[in-house]
Amino acid sequence: MARARRITLPFFPHYIRQPAVAPAFGRADDYHAYLYVLGRSAARHHLSVLGYALAPDAVHLLVLPVTAPALSRAMAQVNREYALWRHIRERRNEPIWRGRFLSCAFGRPQIWAAMRFIEDLPAPVSSREAHHEGVDPLGILDLDLWREVYGPARWKRFAGLADAEFAAALSAGAASGLPLMEMTQALAATR
Repeated sequence: MARARRITLPFFPHYIRQPAVAPAFGRADDYHAYLYVLGRSAARHHLSVLGYALAPDAVHLLVLPVTAPALSRAMAQVNREYALWRHIRERRNEPIWRGRFLSCAFGRPQIWAAMRFIEDLPAPVSSREAHHEGVDPLGILDLDLWREVYGPARWKRFAGLADAEFAAALSAGAASGLPLMEMTQALAATR
């Protein structure tokens, strides 16, 4: 079966969802290991991490790639290194991830709605606290753009606002691999 088309647009924000076969995170240190690998990979491949939510069944990321290959290369490294770490620790070789990661690009004005969507997901570990406090102790997040527009006090007022229509479009976009701009045009053409 042919792979689904996935389009990466440099300098556009991307929502990524990496589903897990089994619980991807069994212990607290699994979350820290994943974030460590994510930080290293993002720095190496010039990928800005704007937000994240790590749930046992999936990883959700909001990123900004500088080049088209940056996204795939960074995620390949993260998935490979995290899986290797888990396999060595548990002394078994079972798949952690369910296939390729899903992603879609969208316009910059939608960054904040995407960030609210990701941080409102029921996940034990997310970037929510870093945005509410204005400090990322792990140094993974690129907080510069967020500080320009929001900052902690203003973000706390807007963080809980949900946009169900955008969340549905984001999930559908990730499944198709198409940018939300293309999906919006395709939907408009069918109406």
